[in-house]
Amino acid sequence: MEDMRTFFLLSAVTSSLLAYTPTPLVEGAKAPDFQLMGVDGKDYSLTDFSGAQVLAVIFTTNHCPDAIASHGRMIALVDHFKDRSVKFVAINSNSPEGLHPAELGWTIYDDGFEHMKLIAKNENFNLPYLYDGATQEVAKAYGAVATPHVFIFDENLELRYNGRMDNGKRRLGPVEKNEARDAISAILAGEKIEIVKTRPVGCSTKWKEKAEKVAREDQKWKELPVSVEVADADLLASLAANEGREGLRLINLWSTSCGPCVTEFPDLVQIYRQYSWQEFEFIPISLDPVGDLEKVTRFLEAHECGLSTRTRPLVEAEKRKTNNYLFDGDTEDLAKSIDPKWDGALPYTVLIGKDGKVLFRHSGPIEPMEVKRKIVEQIWKKSE
Repeated sequence: MEDMRTFFLLSAVTSSLLAYTPTPLVEGAKAPDFQLMGVDGKDYSLTDFSGAQVLAVIFTTNHCPDAIASHGRMIALVDHFKDRSVKFVAINSNSPEGLHPAELGWTIYDDGFEHMKLIAKNENFNLPYLYDGATQEVAKAYGAVATPHVFIFDENLELRYNGRMDNGKRRLGPVEKNEARDAISAILAGEKIEIVKTRPVGCSTKWKEKAEKVAREDQKWKELPVSVEVADADLLASLAANEGREGLRLINLWSTSCGPCVTEFPDLVQIYRQYSWQEFEFIPISLDPVGDLEKVTRFLEAHECGLSTRTRPLVEAEKRKTNNYLFDGDTEDLAKSIDPKWDGALPYTVLIGKDGKVLFRHSGPIEPMEVKRKIVEQIWKKSE
């Protein structure tokens, strides 16, 4: 164990020495060339976006809440200039290697290329969306600080504006200021750009150099202690009631002897990790015999189902010690406590919101993206 701690300490020092700090292009700089693949399967270079009066390069991503909130405004910006001599391109600047699961807590997507295809299709992107996450050479050449980060060039491909798209931050609605649109309009009109530089407020670019930090976070998760307590229907009813709480609870009825339960369990733990920075709890309830407590504990340990440091205060506030339970009692009472619509089959999964409102229920193995979509829907509602 001491050798492991020494390894991670040295890794932390190495990681800090390798930490990358981007330097954005300065006004008047030429647009760096690139060769990147788009979600349409085509390869693109800077030449494909030259020949217009204006070029807007937008570094964005799939997971960042600031980027997600800006996607609709990005699409509107492209539409605003659709009949003008303006070209747009969006580039995903993030490396999935520099991102740990909890940073994906605002989305159903990760930052990989395959999920870029999904978000571009689902959000109806109206501009090419290119992937730079493999090497991040383009993001470094432009100096992309955050997502989103906008660079606007004139017909000579010289930088005229860099910074935020607008002042929307994480709002989904209208904005009061849109510096990117103003800069493009000024170039088209041959006028002076009033504001040539702003701060690109958003999630920092996830550099591949952060991979060792991600590994350390992963190790912390693996080392979370796992405990299991025997619970009766009354305790579980109080959890399902979720009285007076804004947070979400994902309850899963399962058993170590249930094949589909065992198969789907890693997906449920991954969902817990992904949304563990939110007010979100995963509460697995085993229906194994009470005498199999040790067996259930070993299973949960093997699947790294400990109590997140973000979840622990929520549990302790209710004078509890764990979210892992082994049910002891009549299953008819359990059904009344958790969800009367449970048909008795395992696995059974319920997403519970404020004051016990059932937001999602499913008998049988879950489809992870469907569950994530329900969770994210509630997270964004809370942020409005």
